[in-house]
Amino acid sequence: MNILSIETATDWCGIALFIDGECKDKIQKKIPKKHSEKLPVFYSKLILNSRFDDDKLDAIAVSIGPGSFTGLRIGLGFAKGLAFSKSIPIIPVPTLEILARSSEKEYDDYLVYLFSHGDIVYYQRYKNGKGEDLPQVSKWDKITHGLQGVHYGCEKLLKEKKYLSTFPMVEILGKIAIENYKSLVVDKPYTLIPNYIAPFNVR
Repeated sequence: MNILSIETATDWCGIALFIDGECKDKIQKKIPKKHSEKLPVFYSKLILNSRFDDDKLDAIAVSIGPGSFTGLRIGLGFAKGLAFSKSIPIIPVPTLEILARSSEKEYDDYLVYLFSHGDIVYYQRYKNGKGEDLPQVSKWDKITHGLQGVHYGCEKLLKEKKYLSTFPMVEILGKIAIENYKSLVVDKPYTLIPNYIAPFNVR
């Protein structure tokens, strides 16, 4: 399977090319507020450097949220444009699952946190690599912090807590998409929207 994976849910912007199920090349950089400018450039550079015929793509994988409102819109919009032009499906992948698997350590039972703004974070519990329930949004101090933790962007909220810092890696996104293709793929993705998790639902 040949897929392109796109990660724009945070201030990291990434794109990776998988050929026959293996990551052949990627570009990922921390570029706050420049996703709309740089993503098309990354795509062109990736295709050029790999000498890959992008008409042979089978699907586009994209980080679907939660995360940055603007970043998610840019990533999904770009994915939709490619999918429409090539008549291929989109594989939406939950951002917190990408974060969970981007960690260098593996915990049996842990929480994954993604900073939103102020003292607000998105979070989800994972057991043995599988998400429990659905992603939630809450004020940091309203969460029961009794488990190991993996986070992105929560440094100012941690205080004495020592959670592992990571970021959503674009190659991990692609691996999840390939492994879970049948359960995640959307054949007609043109009405697909990001999973923002409405901010007015904050606990």
